Amino acid sequence: MKDITLMEQSHQNPILIVTEHGRMVTANPIFTQRFAITIQELKGQLIEVSNFPYLIGKLHCLTILSVLCIVKVNKENGHYRLTIFLKADEISLPVLKQFLSLLQEKEQYTPKTHTANYEFAHIIGESQKLLEVKELAARIAVSSSTVLITGESGTGKELFAQAIHHASPRRKGPFIAVNCAAIPSELFESEVFGYEEGAFSGAKKTGKPGKIELAQNGTLFLDEISELPKAAQGKLLRVLQEREVERLGSIGKKRVDIRIIAATNRDLFELVSAGEFRQDLYYRLFVFDLPIPPLRDRKEDILPLVHYFLDKYNQQLNKNVNQIHPHLLKCLMEHEWPGNIRELKAVVERGVTLSLGEELGDNAMVKRIATQTSQTQCLPSNNTSKTLEEIVKETEKKAIVEALEKSDGDKTMAAVKLNIHLASLYRKMAKYQIKT
Repeated sequence: MKDITLMEQSHQNPILIVTEHGRMVTANPIFTQRFAITIQELKGQLIEVSNFPYLIGKLHCLTILSVLCIVKVNKENGHYRLTIFLKADEISLPVLKQFLSLLQEKEQYTPKTHTANYEFAHIIGESQKLLEVKELAARIAVSSSTVLITGESGTGKELFAQAIHHASPRRKGPFIAVNCAAIPSELFESEVFGYEEGAFSGAKKTGKPGKIELAQNGTLFLDEISELPKAAQGKLLRVLQEREVERLGSIGKKRVDIRIIAATNRDLFELVSAGEFRQDLYYRLFVFDLPIPPLRDRKEDILPLVHYFLDKYNQQLNKNVNQIHPHLLKCLMEHEWPGNIRELKAVVERGVTLSLGEELGDNAMVKRIATQTSQTQCLPSNNTSKTLEEIVKETEKKAIVEALEKSDGDKTMAAVKLNIHLASLYRKMAKYQIKT
């Protein structure tokens, strides 16, 4: 298997290694960061290109993980290295012309409909924290005000954005998603704001509407808004203030009726303080703030999510994995999940794929998760395995004891930390014979 070299590891451009058949093998850190994906998650995913030999040494327009990219292809040791260009100073004028030409060709085969596929019912979980966020999002949905969704990578920010759109009066309009980190800054304005004929060399004769115009009467979702180029921040602010968009090369403006939902895994206020993000734009986006809690703060959702992914991959792979190894369950509950739901999904997918029977999690899988979790008590011992019910009870009791200790015995505060009613806490304390 092709490994990422030290030079590629430190390269400023995202680099992806694929097989001759277009299957992803590995990538450098900047790629996994930009595309918010782990190496384990990307392995085996397909880039639908059948003519890699033809692309060697050339710049080409490829869709990678649903993002349109400018890519240069090289062949090394039987694999293909795809270098993705993001910075304007790396892209010469001839390259930009080529990209626009390829983009125009691609548009001929790109579906013109843009819809939201997810509703609030598709957001899996039973924790109080998640239910509160869903309730807030449902209330927000009925308005047309701007929403800023915050949360770590893998928490499901776009899922919430689609659900808000689907529950809004704009549900019959388009849902247009833009990844601000994936579009080169040189091309951002033409892609998002559109351009007129003759706006620049290589521009389409008929001009082109930008993503803002395509979202007319619907929702524009700006993912990774923290990466929005500085020049585009001012133009977006004008769109929010005036409800008008001006294409590149245009002498007029067009009225737009859109809702903007933005998302970020960074602290925008810190970026404002550092001078990297406009303060006036920040307050325009911050009409409604929707923080999505990380999975480690709502561990009651782990088991429902595991069962959801088990059903999904059982259907896809024609398997019948319907049990969870008791030691694996304990590790899943103890793990901090830095990659959140995306990481959990990858774990279940890998487990179902490799399973030879009806149980998820062999000893090797348990050990791998336990090592990542630094919870050696998750590892199998020579003692008789505990039942699923015993493990759940043990985990719940431990959580209650820790909450009471952190609250200095204050039961009301402990109930708040656990996101349960005070009466429920008293019942559970009696059940587990916990005294303070």
